[in-house]
Amino acid sequence: MHRYFWPDAAPYASILRSIADRWAQDGDTIQVLTAQPSYNRTRGRQPARERLGLLDVERVPVADEHRFRVGQVVNLIIFPLMIAAKILMGPKPDIVMCSTAPQVTLGFIVSWVARRRGAKFIYHCMDLQPEIGRLSGEFGNSLVYRALLVADKKTMERASRIVVLSDDMRRATLRRDARLQQKLVVLNNFALPDFTSRTEPQCQARYERRPGATMIVFTGNIGRFQRLKEVVAALGTVDVDVDLVFMGEGKALPALRVAADKVRNPHLRVTFLPHGSPWEARALMNQADLGLVSLAPNVVRYAYPSKTATYLCEGLPVLIYCEDDSELSRAVTDRRAGWTASTPDELVAAVQSAAETFGDEDATKKLIDRVQQWAAEEFAAEHALTKWVRLRDGLRDGIVDDV
Repeated sequence: MHRYFWPDAAPYASILRSIADRWAQDGDTIQVLTAQPSYNRTRGRQPARERLGLLDVERVPVADEHRFRVGQVVNLIIFPLMIAAKILMGPKPDIVMCSTAPQVTLGFIVSWVARRRGAKFIYHCMDLQPEIGRLSGEFGNSLVYRALLVADKKTMERASRIVVLSDDMRRATLRRDARLQQKLVVLNNFALPDFTSRTEPQCQARYERRPGATMIVFTGNIGRFQRLKEVVAALGTVDVDVDLVFMGEGKALPALRVAADKVRNPHLRVTFLPHGSPWEARALMNQADLGLVSLAPNVVRYAYPSKTATYLCEGLPVLIYCEDDSELSRAVTDRRAGWTASTPDELVAAVQSAAETFGDEDATKKLIDRVQQWAAEEFAAEHALTKWVRLRDGLRDGIVDDV
């Protein structure tokens, strides 16, 4: 169960469908409990119940967070309770899995219900909350933060497996409680699957890049954790031509547009495109030279940006802007699959170095070869889904195994 499920636009919505499809292909009966699409409301209302391929999908209503400011708080409580009621009253499950949206409350309530039903529980952590919420100021109240931290620790105690996306997240979890070591599994996300291209007509890419400019693309949610204003301000000082293209929506978008309007450097052109389908995002990536991954300080300790996998699987070198001692930055450096920076000056130097590399056809080909090799080894969907099958089988057999 998860707040977002396909056709909603959140990355995990499509990733979860891929995992569920893979398990169902082995003969498992899969019931998906989720909500009506709300991440991207253009998808419209979906059936309350439907058979989606091999999956039984049930969607519950949620409050409109765009129209009502209290909607998020309401959904934080009501959605998990509705899901819990359905688990309690439905057929007895063998395995219950939930992720971290809504944060903390869904895992806390669902893990309790799973134990009541005698089911094993998988806690799939897309990020670690409430730590991420404290960084954004969402859980700035110390009493609220401590209460949520106690609740999430209890969820992890109840879990049979805790899936995190990186070694940085694993270390952060162990700092909470070293006794969780045996339950922890590091299993990163894979390139974002595209189910819409099978059923819907696709438009062509909408961007005309400037000849000779280095094109940097950022796709996905434009949120408060990505210090994108800092990226725009830094790149406002470059002395090579750069096309910086954002595709997506998010709470930080208005402020980012203001920051871009203040740039007076003719070398930098900043463009904003609306949220697109995975196919449209991939078409844009295939035009670009670099995929931007930018994170606010310390966020990389508690989350791993899924867009990284999609960039790499499209053969797109990456530009990483976060702590240089993170797993993400170290991997890009070790694999020589792009550039990393942790300060504005380093970011400018990285972009100018990249522009020089892209002027050399042979160096560019070798770079893309390294990117594609890393993607095939670490981020291909089938590779990750095989690990999910092993995790499920190990859980059934009571075997703690390195997936």
